[in-house]
Amino acid sequence: MRKTAMLLLVCALCAALVSCGAASNQGDGPEKVTLTLDWYPNADHAGIYAAQQQGFFDDAGLDVKIRQPSDPASVLQLVAAGRSEFGVSYENEMTNAAIRDIPVQSVMAIMQEPLNSIISLKKAGITEPEDLAGKKIGYAGQSFGTAVIDTVLREAGEDPKSVEKVNVGYDLRPALTSGRVDAVVDAYWNIEAVELAQEGFETNVVRLPDVGVPNYNELVVATGDRYAKQNPQVVRDFVDALVKGHQYALDHPDSTREALLKANEELDPEVATETLDLTVPIFDAERIGYQDPQEWKAYVDWSVENGVLKEKVEVDEVMTNEYLPKATS
Repeated sequence: MRKTAMLLLVCALCAALVSCGAASNQGDGPEKVTLTLDWYPNADHAGIYAAQQQGFFDDAGLDVKIRQPSDPASVLQLVAAGRSEFGVSYENEMTNAAIRDIPVQSVMAIMQEPLNSIISLKKAGITEPEDLAGKKIGYAGQSFGTAVIDTVLREAGEDPKSVEKVNVGYDLRPALTSGRVDAVVDAYWNIEAVELAQEGFETNVVRLPDVGVPNYNELVVATGDRYAKQNPQVVRDFVDALVKGHQYALDHPDSTREALLKANEELDPEVATETLDLTVPIFDAERIGYQDPQEWKAYVDWSVENGVLKEKVEVDEVMTNEYLPKATS
C-alpha cells in the first residue's frame, strides 16, 4: 500500500512539473508575441516584414504574429492592456496617451521624420502655403490636423480663420477627389500622393518640416510599461530584430518588395514599388530606430502651444532608446 501511494505521489509531482513547464512558456519554444500595425500593410512597414521574411525574429527566439488593427485608434489601448505586446503608433498618439495616463512607451522610431503632409489636386493651384487661404481643408478629425493647418498659415503670414476646416475622418482621398475639399492634411506624401497619381490625379504636396511644424517621429513602436518591466530582454530582442529588418530593407529592396506583396496581396505592385522607393530611404538614419529626446521636447512644446496637448508631458516617461542595439562608433 505504501509503495502504491508513493508511486501515485511521484506521478502526481511529475504531472505538476510538466504542467508548470508548459504554462510558463519556458524551455525550447520561442516566445510568442503580437505586433499590431497602425493600418493595413504598406511601405511604412517594409522593415517589419523584412525582419519576418529573413527570420530575424526567429533568430531572436521570437514567434511574432503581425496583425492589422480593427480600429487604428485602439492600438495603444490594446498594448496597455497586454492584448498585444507591441504596436505601431505615432508620436502624437504617444504624447496624448501620456496625458490620459495610458501606461505605454515608445521603444523605437520606425520613421524619424514626418510623413504627414498637405496634399491638393494640381488643378486647385495650391503650390505654396499662402495659397491655402480661403480654401476648404479636410482633416482626419484630430486636433493635430487643425494645429498643422493653423501653424502653416501663420508661418505663411495668413489668418488661420481664413480657411474652412472640414472633418472628413479617414476619407481623405475621396473628400479630395470628389471636390468636397480643396486640400487635405493627415495624408502621407509617400503613400496617398502615390495612390492618387495611380488613380490619374496630379497633386501638389507641402511637407510639414518645410512650413513650420517641428520634426517628429511619424511612426514608432510601442509596448506596455508593465510588459517592458517584466520582459526587458524580449523587448530588446524584438527591437534588435526590427533594426536588422530595416537595415535589410535598405540593402535588399527587391526581396523586401516581395515580402510586402506577400503580406498584402491587395497591394498594387506598381504602387508598392513607388511607395517603397520613397519610403525605404527614410530608414537610412545615422542610427536606425533612434528617438531624439530634444525633438520630442520641441514637439511637445508645439503641441501645447497649439492645443494638441492640454499640458506638457515628461518625454523620458513616454519614450526610451534603452532597448536599441548599442551604437557603434
